[in-house]
Amino acid sequence: MSAVKQRKEIGLTKLRDLMKSFEYRQIKNRLVRIATIIADGKCRVTDAANLNEFSRSSINRAVTAVEKGRTVGKVGRPELFTKEDKEVITGVIRIESMTGVSYSLTQTKILMESVLTDRKIRGGEEEDQEVKISKSTPYSFVKRNPDLKTSIPHNVDIQRLSVSNKQSLQPFFSLLQSLHDSHKYSPSLIFNTDESSLRLSDTTKQLAVHPSDVPVGFSKTPINMPNSTLVVAVAADGYSLPSLVLWPSKKLPQEMKVLLSPQLHAWADNDGWMTDALFARYAEEILLPGIVERRKLLDMNEDRCLLLLDSHPSRAQPDLWQKFADESIDVVTFIPHSTHLTQPLDCGVFAVFKRCFNSNYVVPSSSSIALRRKAVANALPQALQTALLPSTIHSAFEKSGVLSGQSNSVLMKLPDTPSVQLKKKSHRFNFHGKNISDQAFLDEWKECKKMKEEKNIDDSAEEKIEKDLFSEEKPKKRKLSKSQILKDDDLEDDNERRNTRKIIKRELMDYIYY
Repeated sequence: MSAVKQRKEIGLTKLRDLMKSFEYRQIKNRLVRIATIIADGKCRVTDAANLNEFSRSSINRAVTAVEKGRTVGKVGRPELFTKEDKEVITGVIRIESMTGVSYSLTQTKILMESVLTDRKIRGGEEEDQEVKISKSTPYSFVKRNPDLKTSIPHNVDIQRLSVSNKQSLQPFFSLLQSLHDSHKYSPSLIFNTDESSLRLSDTTKQLAVHPSDVPVGFSKTPINMPNSTLVVAVAADGYSLPSLVLWPSKKLPQEMKVLLSPQLHAWADNDGWMTDALFARYAEEILLPGIVERRKLLDMNEDRCLLLLDSHPSRAQPDLWQKFADESIDVVTFIPHSTHLTQPLDCGVFAVFKRCFNSNYVVPSSSSIALRRKAVANALPQALQTALLPSTIHSAFEKSGVLSGQSNSVLMKLPDTPSVQLKKKSHRFNFHGKNISDQAFLDEWKECKKMKEEKNIDDSAEEKIEKDLFSEEKPKKRKLSKSQILKDDDLEDDNERRNTRKIIKRELMDYIYY
C-alpha cells in the first residue's frame, strides 16, 4: 500500500472514530458534526471530503459558519441571519400584524435587507453599499421559522379598515350591552334586516369533468342584468321573516310572479335599488307587522324587541321609527362600514346565499331577457332556503357578537386603535351607532329635520328671487336665422381684411418716406 493511500485510510478511520465519540455524537446533523471536528483542529477537510458524503465546498462553508458561531444550512452555507436578526424580524412582523394590517412578502424582503444593512454598518463596513437579497429569501425564512406562516389576507377597503378596531366599535357594543342588561331580550325577539344585490358574479369558477385526452372546454358566464335587490330579515333563534325582491321594471314580469309566496314577496320598481319610499313601505307592510305577529305567537307581548340595521340613508326617517318605538321595539343602527364585522346577515347569511345563487344559476343558451329572468327565478328559491337555515342564522349571530356578552368574540381579534385615519365630514344628522327609537333622540331628530326643511324652503325661495333678478338684468339676445349668421360672419371677415390692407399700406408708406 502506498503512503498516500495509507494516510487516507488513517485519516478516515480517525474521523469515523471522532464522529462516534461521546463528545461529538450528540450533534445530530452529520455535516455540522464534521465541521465542528475540523474547526476543533482534530481532522482535515481532505479527510472529510474522502467520506464522499458532502462536497468539499459544502464542508468549507460549514466550517466557516461554525467558526463564526452561525447556524449551518442544509448544504453547508451559513444562514444569512443570526439569532438576534431573526428575533428583530419576527418581532416587527408580529407588531405590524397586531395592528390588523397584513405584512406582505415584499415588505418582509425590505425589512430583511434593512436588518442586514444595519448589522453591516455596526460591523464597521461601508455604509454606502446596501445588502440585497433574492425574492425567495422571505419564503425560505418563513418556511424555517415555525412562528410564521403565509396566508392570503382578506381584501378590505380603507373605509372599513378605519373602523375595524376596538376604539371605533367599543361604543356600539357598550350601547348594545346596556340595552341587553336593561331589557333582557329573548333571542326570539332580536332581529336583523338588510338588503343585498342579486347581481350575478362572472368570476365564479367551478370544476369541470372531461376526458383526459380532450382539453377542457369553455364555461358560460352570465350576461350582466339591471340591478335587483333582495331584502331579508332574520331573528337570533333562526327564524326568518318574509323576504322581498325589488325587481327593476314598471310591472312585475310573468317569470317573477312564480316566486310569490307567503315567505317571498316581489315588487316592481324602476331602478331595483332600495329608496326611502320603498324602505318605508317594506317596514310598514312586512317588517313591523312580522315582528309584532312573532311576539304575539310566542306569547311574549310584554317583552321588548330589538331590531338591528345598517345606517343606509334610506333609514333616515324618524317618523317611521316612531311607529316602532310605539310598539316597544328598540332600533339600533350599526356604525358605517362596520357591518362586515357586526351585522349577522353580513357575517354568513348573505355569503351562503350568493354562493348558492351563483352555483344554482344556469346560464341560458340565449341572451333573451325572458330566459335570463326565468333562470334567476329558478335559482333564487333554493339559494334563499339554504341561506335561511336556522343553523346558518345561529352561526351568523354568534359570529357578529351582537348577543348579550358576546362582543369579545369580535373585539379580541381587532387592534386597539385604527391603522388609518379618515376625515369625516357630514352635514347629515348623525344616527350612526345609536338607539334611534329612544324618544329623546327621536324628538331631537324630528326637530333637526324640521329646521332643515324650513332652511331648504328659504334657500329655494332665495335662489328663485336671485334667478328672477338675474334674468331681468340680463339683456335679451336677438335670435338670428342661419342666413343672417352667415351674412354677419361674411361682414366680419370683410372688415378684418379691409383693416389688414390699411395697416399694410400705412407701414409701406412709412417705409418709403423714411
